[in-house]
Amino acid sequence: MSGSGKSHRGGGPRKAEEAKESAADHLVAVAHEVLAETPDVRTEKLRALKRQLEAGTYHPDEGAVAEGVIREYLSKTDRQDDQG
Repeated sequence: MSGSGKSHRGGGPRKAEEAKESAADHLVAVAHEVLAETPDVRTEKLRALKRQLEAGTYHPDEGAVAEGVIREYLSKTDRQDDQG
């Protein structure tokens, strides 16, 4: 007898947390891929963003950022599917 009286079926909270971390890791990897493929042609915009970051006045719309990353990933996946 285990003594705890709790079932360990289904993975429980630990499995859910690991899945959540895995999904987050995947999104970070996708973001890195997108950034690596993005040409450096927006120099002035980047300078302005850097100034905002340094001043603490840059507050991006997190939902819009996530949506853009996901949209880019899906379009890349679609292109790869079309080629393969």
